[in-house]
Amino acid sequence: MQELREFCDSHGIPYAIYFETDDGRVRKSRDADRKGIVIDRVLHFLHPGAIKPHTVFAKSVVRFEPKPSAPTESDRIFYGQYKDSDPNFLKLMKRLTDGAFEAGAISQEVLRACWTRGEAPTYREFAKLWLKARKDHTKPNPEWAFLTDRAKGIAGKDWKHLRVKKASAAIELLKKIAPHP
Repeated sequence: MQELREFCDSHGIPYAIYFETDDGRVRKSRDADRKGIVIDRVLHFLHPGAIKPHTVFAKSVVRFEPKPSAPTESDRIFYGQYKDSDPNFLKLMKRLTDGAFEAGAISQEVLRACWTRGEAPTYREFAKLWLKARKDHTKPNPEWAFLTDRAKGIAGKDWKHLRVKKASAAIELLKKIAPHP
């Protein structure tokens, strides 16, 4: 991601997530788009030469005030309140998914896709979306480099060296295709 961010910074491609405040202003969050979104933006930039706008979560899906300590399945999950380490959240999600739920990349992708569409799903809706995404997710996403390489059996003890080599080659290719302005 560091190499991608440097490329994005040099070409004005956004990767930070923004959110609307109650008064309608747009503020930069401390979060960044997931790697797949950033790669999509880079590819879009390379093909038509246009820059996609940054991600903005509408104020209807943003809440920063503390949430109730024990959520119910009909409560909505808002950006700013979601904490995947909250024991009450984990307990509810385990119950709604018959013990299958695991916090991680799939849950982040599902929620961020909802919030990007301006939707704050209920815990019940999120559980259904998560189960479907998990069922549809049969192998690591290509941008999940370590998991992809591990699935291929090539993520040995020198994996970090391999990752640096792959990232450097990709960035060099990007620099040739789209030199720094």
